[in-house]
Amino acid sequence: MLHSELSGALSLCCTEQRGGKIVAFALGRVVADEGELFQIGTLTEFRGQGIAEGLLRRLHAEMLRRGAKTCFLEVRSKNSAAIALYQKLGYTQIGIRRGYYPDDDAIVMKTELFTD
Repeated sequence: MLHSELSGALSLCCTEQRGGKIVAFALGRVVADEGELFQIGTLTEFRGQGIAEGLLRRLHAEMLRRGAKTCFLEVRSKNSAAIALYQKLGYTQIGIRRGYYPDDDAIVMKTELFTD
């Protein structure tokens, strides 16, 4: 399933490597003029170094290049670190999906994409 998603014409994947090893990734998609962040992750020992922010900025730039004007995402309501990162990059809450995760709700967020 992951291979299928990564090889799709609409899919985007940005990675960060250290010492020849992938330590973080951001996976998304652009359909028409909308982008969506599916998942972003950083290995525990590399967190807090700004890697996720850099990846998300790169993903946004590629979404813009492909014609996206906005980007959407869902995040666990208890994931305060991720929510803080998304807010730093201009995301605002536009909704909530109760019971989206087995143990948590999802906050739906959106940002307008623009060049820096």
